[in-house]
Amino acid sequence: MLRGLLPPNPAPWVPDLFYGECGSVFRKWDLNRIIPPDVMAASIADLVAWPLRVAQTAGLWTDAWRFRHNFTFADAVYVALAQHLGADILTDDGKLANSPTLPVRALHL
Repeated sequence: MLRGLLPPNPAPWVPDLFYGECGSVFRKWDLNRIIPPDVMAASIADLVAWPLRVAQTAGLWTDAWRFRHNFTFADAVYVALAQHLGADILTDDGKLANSPTLPVRALHL
């Protein structure tokens, strides 16, 4: 499903806060024993090895702040990054993807 949404040879960008958000999700899954320890370890290794281009949140702060009335600040950082890159935003968040104020195209998982 994901592969069908992405162009061939995508150049994925994320803000640096992406890793903190992933850590929070992984922690919750670990504490609730949703994923076995060996799968968790492999998932963490895969995440760290994933060749993502990382943008500093500080450089996106001013533009993200403009969206404070429409999105959470974390979501606004992703939106600002997509705007800077002239790119689509990939999300599993239906509320974000369907927002009438989203200034970029959403690829909804």
